[in-house]
Amino acid sequence: MNRGNTVADDNRSDALRAAAQKRIELKQAISEVENATASASAQPAWRPRLAAALGDLNQALLRHVEEVEGSDGLLAELTREAPRLSRRIEEVRDEHPKLCHQATKVMESLDQDVTVGAIRIDVLDLLSAIARHRQAGADLVYEGYEVDLGGG
Repeated sequence: MNRGNTVADDNRSDALRAAAQKRIELKQAISEVENATASASAQPAWRPRLAAALGDLNQALLRHVEEVEGSDGLLAELTREAPRLSRRIEEVRDEHPKLCHQATKVMESLDQDVTVGAIRIDVLDLLSAIARHRQAGADLVYEGYEVDLGGG
């Protein structure tokens, strides 16, 4: 593998390239949720806008999971390339269902009699969990390949 490079380099694997693309999509979805959450909640469209943004985030998260957990995905490749990281790879993999469940619960709360403040707290908790997951993934990739996925 390419040592000391960014994922933008031409010599990266298909799994790294695909993971980087899903990372960008996930970051865009996170930004939309942040914007929707921070907008004025007194607007009649606040909940529907947030629901749409959370739906997009949930789909981006599911695509990320599908991509990196596939037989040709990043986690399988990392396991082959850096078996010493197997425990950490499993920890990252184990976070996926928890994050998906958390995203679903936040989306469901929009249809319930939950205060705006409580919804915002739940959204921020979700975004924080995803941020920690993304950081753990980036650290794992760097440790396995010495390649920086970047902030996208």
